[in-house]
Amino acid sequence: MNNKGQSALEYLMTYGWALVVIIIVIAALFAFGIFNPPAAGTCSGLNKLLYKDHSLTSGVLTISLANGTGSAIDTISAAYTGSCTAATAVATPTNPGLGSDFSLASAALTGCPSSGNYSITSTITYTNIDSGLPHSETATCTGNI
Repeated sequence: MNNKGQSALEYLMTYGWALVVIIIVIAALFAFGIFNPPAAGTCSGLNKLLYKDHSLTSGVLTISLANGTGSAIDTISAAYTGSCTAATAVATPTNPGLGSDFSLASAALTGCPSSGNYSITSTITYTNIDSGLPHSETATCTGNI
């Protein structure tokens, strides 16, 4: 009678440890982002310009930003590379003050896919009004068309 109890206990312990190992492996995969697809519709890489939102509509990429540089900025421009390219952009307003929101709209982008995912790298340059020094930041914007 004692042998049956020991056999049943060993059986349950073996399956119990196997389940624990499976749970640990699944938790590790989630922690490393294996099951988390990349977030669509984001821009990453900005430091002092604060990302708020962006959209790609009719071949024009509009990025909504906030000035977090510490002073007013002007002479804002951008160049775009990646799945869509353009050489220029227009900032509205042209010289946002500290903490002010502004948008950056590209010229008509070329080479954009008609559907699916896009990834556009924007190199944004601006001049600090207080120091007169030029600065640049790079953002990679991704999303779905």
